[in-house]
Amino acid sequence: MQFKDKVAVVTGAASGIGKAISTMFSNEGAKLVLADINKDGLAAFEKGLKDRGTEAIGVYTDVTKLDMVKALLKAALDRFGKIDIMCNNAGIILPDDIDKASYDSIDRQIHINLYGVIYGTKEVIPIMKKQGFGHIVNTASLGGIVPEPGSAVYSATKFAIRGFDLAVRLELLGSPVGISTVCPDSTETPQLQYEAEHGGSAMSFLDKIQPPEAVAKAVAKAILKNKIEVYVPHSQGMLARLGLSLPWLLPPLWPMLEKSGAKNLERRLRTQGRK
Repeated sequence: MQFKDKVAVVTGAASGIGKAISTMFSNEGAKLVLADINKDGLAAFEKGLKDRGTEAIGVYTDVTKLDMVKALLKAALDRFGKIDIMCNNAGIILPDDIDKASYDSIDRQIHINLYGVIYGTKEVIPIMKKQGFGHIVNTASLGGIVPEPGSAVYSATKFAIRGFDLAVRLELLGSPVGISTVCPDSTETPQLQYEAEHGGSAMSFLDKIQPPEAVAKAVAKAILKNKIEVYVPHSQGMLARLGLSLPWLLPPLWPMLEKSGAKNLERRLRTQGRK
């Protein structure tokens, strides 16, 4: 139990990937500070973890509000006295072609996906430097390595997280603080279901959908091995990086990829009785 008695702060903890990450830490004996904007889901998850013997607190947090991010970290320190791990995981996707997207949806995605990560990272680094240890894991996406048509703003935020993390890692060289990026392929979460029902990109349904537990394992690997980036699955990450190195191939390949992804999406909705 390599995370036993470690204190982990996880944003977006009430569902999806955040819930799987938190459960993984709980199974390993960690102490948890759960953050989410979903009050009911957060309270229910906190109670469930406590019932199984995990030391945990839930802190209602809107990651787009700097004062709430500061309050989250203060709550962690007040309760546990340290922060070993910070997982900036909260995210949202509101699919639409850019010319049709509302400015409200653009702002929400940028503020939650990017500002939330930047705020959490910036605020926790001084704490970790002072205590002499700590690791940050930020959730990006394979959509931050190859473009995701129909979700250009989401894709832009995930590209930005990778660039941010790579720069911060260089800034942290020689310090006791580590930072890693986790880049999952499409993962079975409420967010993915929202995509499926609201015109999500065919790219999201091109390959096998990952369980959120696979992403949680990647988070553990990123921390324990101090990885720069971890892809879920690794093979798709390498293909994505290859695709990015040859951007001129994407336009001619896109019609075929879109057709394949659209078939998988239609099959998914039909199986669920939604089409």
